[in-house]
Amino acid sequence: MDNEFDVIIVGTGLTQSMAAAALAKAGFKVAHVDPNAYYGGDEAALTLDEVATWAECQSSPDVVNQVQRCTTYTAEYCSTLDVSHPKQYTISLSPSVIPAIGPFITSIIASGVSRYCSFKLLGPVSIYHGGQFKNVPRSKEDVFRDQGIPLIEKRRLMRFLMFVAGDYESSAEFQGKEDTPFQEFLRQTFSLSEDISQSVVFALAYCSYADEPTASALSRVRSCLQSTGRYGPSPFIVAYYGGSGDLAQAFCRAAAVNGSVYILGRRIANIACRDPSSETTGGGRRYALELDDFPEPLYASCLLSSQCHVPDHLRYHVAPISSETSNVRIRLGEVARGIVVLDSPLSPPGEDNEETQTTQSDSFIMVFPPGSVEGGSDVGAVHVSTAGPGTMCTPAEKCIVYLSTPLCDQRRSPKALLEPYLAVILSSISPPPNILFQTFYTQRFPTETERTVPVDSEEDTYSTVPVLPADISHAVDYAAQIAEKAFWKVTSSIRGLDTASLEVSNGFWVGAVSEVDEDSD
Repeated sequence: MDNEFDVIIVGTGLTQSMAAAALAKAGFKVAHVDPNAYYGGDEAALTLDEVATWAECQSSPDVVNQVQRCTTYTAEYCSTLDVSHPKQYTISLSPSVIPAIGPFITSIIASGVSRYCSFKLLGPVSIYHGGQFKNVPRSKEDVFRDQGIPLIEKRRLMRFLMFVAGDYESSAEFQGKEDTPFQEFLRQTFSLSEDISQSVVFALAYCSYADEPTASALSRVRSCLQSTGRYGPSPFIVAYYGGSGDLAQAFCRAAAVNGSVYILGRRIANIACRDPSSETTGGGRRYALELDDFPEPLYASCLLSSQCHVPDHLRYHVAPISSETSNVRIRLGEVARGIVVLDSPLSPPGEDNEETQTTQSDSFIMVFPPGSVEGGSDVGAVHVSTAGPGTMCTPAEKCIVYLSTPLCDQRRSPKALLEPYLAVILSSISPPPNILFQTFYTQRFPTETERTVPVDSEEDTYSTVPVLPADISHAVDYAAQIAEKAFWKVTSSIRGLDTASLEVSNGFWVGAVSEVDEDSD
């Protein structure tokens, strides 16, 4: 095998996979390696038996000295796996939805990756108020049709929605309030009631806290409004077969079609930075990467990975790719997560009439604001998403429920924190379904994301990408933005200033597929 490459990418998370596909499509020689035996990294989609094994492994993490640089997991509880045909389930480690308009959907189309995937509209989004679920309006028509919203509240809400849809950045209402807590901004500026402001904060902006900054929250609300109506009444679509994990694998497939080499399930033994002028092997490449049980090193002019895979002797000589984007919410340090498999499907709350029952989706979102459930969190919101046979994630008549919330109180376990919400969901169904499998775990995000000393310009060829935030609504857009930055960083490192010859469109895709072409297939 030819072991000399333009770039070696370590990790097959969604960001790295998108960058690999773009670089391979642009004609670069790419080697893509992952110590895991599966694609997707933290965004992987696993079968149910693989999830049970994964959870068991997370109970006693092997590498504890990388907590500052890696996303780590601690499985606090995992039930016995007593499910027939566990390989018919596809479980996402990072459940997310896709905005119908945004950088990620643009990349899906422009790269041609949409040909490898299937999608469907997300069902309704409901919020838990006063002991019952209420559907969140998704359009102006929904607002006026909702009999539960008083007329004065409808007018105030419509004024806010028109404000967000316009050029609010230059408005007097927004100037100087960029860092104001979002719910406070809604009450002071638009006089929205408690219930309506909570719906906007937690079910349109998908904030985790009421005091998240107004600037980033408004950006996400605008994204939802712009996305509504492109493919249907929902602003979001969902991918089949586990969401982000299958999408990461689809981008890897596109990269392989364009010549990328893939090596999975091999531990990285060493990464060495060399002096190209004095080396007789590797064709003058700066980096040599050694893998366990692999016959020879891989050589490359550039490296791209997460901070997790940077060896200690190079950790202060890498160039982190900026993670600053306009719509990223507050970065959470720890998130309590739960995965629950039920023996019967769930119906969207509030969908009672026969017409909606015949067309309802088994993929929908339920939102619990802080303090809405006794025994739950008084500080953070809980976001719940579902998946079923409609997205090929379960066998017929089964359902997967994902729960997540910021872990604010270190004295409470993920199971104790999330079980009250699960009880509310199950009690809303008659008869209540049985639980076939459940696991609760803590996801800890890196605390060290940036280098602390400057790198030499000649060594600015090892770049790192930040981990994706725990954001169910816009994590994929964030991945696309970082992947685009990584593409141009690697391209400029290899070609210098000679990047004008790349005929790219839609951001960073060479020979992009147009939406018209895609729709005609």
